[in-house]
Amino acid sequence: MKHRKPRVGIIMGDPAGIGPEITVKAIATPEVKDSCLPIVIGDQRVVQQAMTFIRHPIPLQVIRDLSREPIDCQKMNVLDTGNVDPQRLTMGQASALGGRVVFEDIQLAVRLAQRKQIDGIVAGPHNKYSVNLAGVSFAGYPPLIARLTGSRYAFNMLVSGSIRIVGATLHLALKDVSQALSPDLVLATIEAVQVALHRLGIHQPRIAVAGLNPHCSEEGLFGSEEETIIRPAVASAQKKGIQVSGPFPADSLFVGIKVQQDFDAYVAMYHDQSHIPIKTVAFDSIVGLIIGTPLVVATVGHGTAFEIAGKGLANIRPMSETLKLVACSCGGITPEGLLS
Repeated sequence: MKHRKPRVGIIMGDPAGIGPEITVKAIATPEVKDSCLPIVIGDQRVVQQAMTFIRHPIPLQVIRDLSREPIDCQKMNVLDTGNVDPQRLTMGQASALGGRVVFEDIQLAVRLAQRKQIDGIVAGPHNKYSVNLAGVSFAGYPPLIARLTGSRYAFNMLVSGSIRIVGATLHLALKDVSQALSPDLVLATIEAVQVALHRLGIHQPRIAVAGLNPHCSEEGLFGSEEETIIRPAVASAQKKGIQVSGPFPADSLFVGIKVQQDFDAYVAMYHDQSHIPIKTVAFDSIVGLIIGTPLVVATVGHGTAFEIAGKGLANIRPMSETLKLVACSCGGITPEGLLS
């Protein structure tokens, strides 16, 4: 059965990082071309500069209006923003200019998705310091996407193949996690996971929820959050028909996850609890799928790698996997092995 190839808008992230390089390299691969119609949202001059890293360059097509102009899958399609001259940047260095570009490009991509001119968004690596240098209070893509879409929550689900882990909280000091957690927040995380898995074609997903404290508090010896926050949220989700269970002790929940997953997704309570298991077994293939909002948005699971920017050394696998995952979430062609 053939599916319509979804239009995926790509912002390159900080133009002084590896984002432009991995963007053009990934778009030039057959596996990405087979899964979606990629459209770069950014300055064509940055794209042209990055295309020097492609062994067999492909023609560049500049687009001014997505609602009217056709997309040629054999070309490097760029919706030109004209918002940064690469000559004003120093590769590998944080700057207010690079940060401003990240902020402007993601805002434009969200507007295009809301207008249905693109089906999904892939966001290249950003540098929080650069964006804040531009005068923008920025803690990462998820809270910004939530604000731009008017969503109450946005969560970052880390994905590598069939491993999927999402944290109920993200960039918080560990001492603040307990105060931030609530039954409503944990329930919202579970519900967002359910929706995201349905988009990926998993119709009856199984979801596991981790506890917060050692040994899930061990009958109240090490805290009460499992009984007062997490367990009530799990019960509420079960009443809504979601196949969710827990809380489980986090020190054993992820054992053997690289070989076999007992669940389709796992809900963790804080940043390191969600990041350590997947980064330990799949560091170079992680996608950050932003869930909980009406849009399909994902980011590469790494930073700007300023130390190798402009050297042609960047690994394109995370960007390729991100593009394929977004295409799948948009109802396009399911990439081979993505749901295995």
